[in-house]
Amino acid sequence: MRETIDIGIELGNTGSAVAMAEDGGARVLRNSEGRDRTPSAVSMPRPGKTLVGRAARERVAASLEDAHAGFVLRLGAPGDAYRFPRAGVTRTAEQLAADVLKSLCRDAAHERGEPRAAAVITVPASFTPEQHDAARRAAVLAGLSEDCPLLPEPVAVALAYGADGTARRGHRLVFSLGSSGFTAALVGERHGELRLLGHVGAPHLGGGHIDRAIVDELLTPAVVRELGLRDFARGNRRWRTNFAKLNAAAEAAKIELSRAAEAAVTVDLRVDGGEETYWDYTLTRGALDDLARPSYAQAVALCRHLLAENALRPEDVDGLLLAGGATLAPGLRELLADPREGLGIRVDHSQDPTTVVARGAALRAGTVPLPAASPALARDEIAGLLRETRDALGRCTGLLDQAGTGAPGRLRAAVALLQETVGRLDDDLSRGGAAGWHTSPRSRTRALTLLRRLRDRLGELHGALTGNAGGESRRPAPLGTGPGPGLP
Repeated sequence: MRETIDIGIELGNTGSAVAMAEDGGARVLRNSEGRDRTPSAVSMPRPGKTLVGRAARERVAASLEDAHAGFVLRLGAPGDAYRFPRAGVTRTAEQLAADVLKSLCRDAAHERGEPRAAAVITVPASFTPEQHDAARRAAVLAGLSEDCPLLPEPVAVALAYGADGTARRGHRLVFSLGSSGFTAALVGERHGELRLLGHVGAPHLGGGHIDRAIVDELLTPAVVRELGLRDFARGNRRWRTNFAKLNAAAEAAKIELSRAAEAAVTVDLRVDGGEETYWDYTLTRGALDDLARPSYAQAVALCRHLLAENALRPEDVDGLLLAGGATLAPGLRELLADPREGLGIRVDHSQDPTTVVARGAALRAGTVPLPAASPALARDEIAGLLRETRDALGRCTGLLDQAGTGAPGRLRAAVALLQETVGRLDDDLSRGGAAGWHTSPRSRTRALTLLRRLRDRLGELHGALTGNAGGESRRPAPLGTGPGPGLP
C-alpha cells in the first residue's frame, strides 16, 4: 500500500473530475457512466433519494425545483441555503459540495478497490480564506480527512503541463475559460515550488455566457420566425422547458464545432396547444466565432492587464497554458496565436484542457504523505460514528420487522451484513488500545472512512425501506455494489 494520497479532485462549479497518480504521471478516472467529468449538480426528487451528476444537471436545465448547481462558488458565503421541496429538506453549499465529492470518491474507490482517506482538492484562484475553510468542511462531510490539501486550480494546471519535465523554470500564464467564467493567472516557482503569483477573473466571459448568446441571438429569432411563436422569450415561464432544451443543444453544438465546420441543432419544441414539433438549425463555426470574439478579446485584454500589473512582458512568460473546455474552440486558439491580436506568448496545446486540473491535482497528490489521524480524536469520532450507525441499524431493523415477509431478501441480507460488521467494530473499540487499528495511523484513518461509508449506506437503505413501505419496489444499488465494509 502506498504512503501518498495519490487521488486528486477538481471540485468545479460546473463540472468536477478525479484523477490518480501512477507511474510518475496521472490518469483520469471515469465515473459510472464512463465519462471523464461529473456535473457539479445535486437533485433530491423525493425523501431519501439523492442524484449527483448528469441526471441532476438535466433536472437543473429543466428548471425543476428539486435540483441545484453553481453552489461551489457559493462555499463560505452567507445565506447559502438550497431548498429541495419534494424531499422536504434544505442544504448548504458545503453539503451539496460534499455530495459531489462523495460521488467522485466512489469512482476512485471503485478503481482502487478501497475507499480513500484523503485527496488533494483544487479550488478556484479567487477563493478567500473563508471559502478554503468551507471547502475543507465539505471534504470532511464527504468522509475525507480534515487535512486534505487544497490546491489553487492554476497551480494544478501548471503542474500538469510540466509533468513531463520539459517545462522551463519561469513564469507561466494560465488561460482558463470554462462554463462558469474566465480566469487568467500567473504561476511561478518560489523556493522550489509552483505558486500562484496573481490572477484576474471575469464570471461573465465563461462558456455558459457564449451558450446563452447562441440561444438568444441566433436560435430564438429563428424559432420565432419559423414557428410563429411571437411571445417566445427567455423570461416567459411558459417556454422555460423549450429554453432548457435550446441551451443544452447550443452547448452540444458548440463542442461539436471544435472538430467540425458546422453542427446541427435539433430539438423537439413544445408549441401552442402543448404539442411537440421537431425543429433544427445549422450552426456554423463562423457564426459562433462572430458571437464569441468580443468575449475572447476581453479575455486577452485581462491577460495583458495582469502582465502589466506584475511588470511582465510577453517574452518574460514561458508559456500560455490552456484550461477549460471552451479553450478547444479553434477561433479562440487562432486569436491567441495571432502575434498582434493575441498575447505573443507560445500557446501550449499538449494537454487535454477539460481534465488538466484533475491531473495536476493527482500529480501533487502523488507527492503528499497520507495524513495520520490523532489517536484520541480518532477514537472519539469512531465511537460517535458507531453510535450513529447502531441507531440507524435499529431504525432499519424496525422497518424490516414491520414489513414482515414482504421485505425483499436482499434488504434483509444487507442489514444482517452491516449488523455483523458494526458488531465487530464495536467489540474492537471496547477493547481499547489493545486493538491494532487504534495504534496505527493508517488504520485509524481507514476505520473512520469505513464508518462514514457505513453511515451513508444505512441512510440510503433507510430511504429504500421507507420507499418500500409506500408499496413501491426499489432496490438500493449502493448496498450491493462496490467495496464492502470491513475491519482495517
